[in-house]
Amino acid sequence: MTAISAAGLTKRYGRVAAVEDVSFDITEGEIVGFLGPNGAGKTTTLRLLAGLIHPTQGTSQILGRPVPGSGLLEVGTMIEEPSFYPYLTGRANLKHASLLHGGVSENRIDEVLEFVRMEQASNKKVAAYSQGMRQRLGLARALLWRPRVLLLDEPTNGLDPVGIAEIRENLRMIAREGVTILISSHILAEIEKVVERILAIDKGKLRFDGPLQQLLQRLDAQTLSYRLAATDHEALNRALRTLGYTPEPVDDRFVRVTVPTAEASRLLSQLIEHQVEILEARREADTLEGAYLRLVEEDGRPS
Repeated sequence: MTAISAAGLTKRYGRVAAVEDVSFDITEGEIVGFLGPNGAGKTTTLRLLAGLIHPTQGTSQILGRPVPGSGLLEVGTMIEEPSFYPYLTGRANLKHASLLHGGVSENRIDEVLEFVRMEQASNKKVAAYSQGMRQRLGLARALLWRPRVLLLDEPTNGLDPVGIAEIRENLRMIAREGVTILISSHILAEIEKVVERILAIDKGKLRFDGPLQQLLQRLDAQTLSYRLAATDHEALNRALRTLGYTPEPVDDRFVRVTVPTAEASRLLSQLIEHQVEILEARREADTLEGAYLRLVEEDGRPS
């Protein structure tokens, strides 16, 4: 059964199309990554699917029922940064949220708090929570009513590496129970550990819909990114520019450089020829900001 469906989904604000003619189908039990640079149209699309805003054109369905409609009662959402009553505790916020759908048992609140590892902080006021703690509480709220569909917008924002790994494992466990998950992110390295299928959006248009591995092969075939550190930082920058590359500052020590895959094996030897002493060179996990530029250029669309 199709759990999430979009057909020609379009949302315009005046003359600007935030989302334009987006169509896809997601079957029950899939975890699908929804990727794109900041401002690409991810959040607008999720808001359309959740019935929070109305489309200018097109339609969407949840569990075979039109949006807005009764299908939304089986959807858990975490769209944009979750907001709570800061003067209430985490537990009280969840109890208040549950009443909007007729309430849930105290046991269920305990379950979701434990699931996102927030049981120890549940009786603290949300005003004292870090961003990562609010993200965890937002996921707990989305799970309160045992949804069959989850719409998640950047759910790991503000989490440390351990927290990100825990959320990833949570999502895998949820999916094994048959829940359909559409999860947005602008960081490819984060999402590739969770999903097998990618929807890629840029400037409001769907650019890619297919297996994650297919997208990775397309991106890896074109360029590689490296972080470089040298004994002489300025000499490194000068040499990279001389070689025709554009170094991007990372911090006081490292610069980032993107090179065609065919030239990657020669990069270090070329720098040595320019009398640059390299202290460290590491290949970076790709970010969607850079990946999208290459994906769009490959498809012949203006960037």
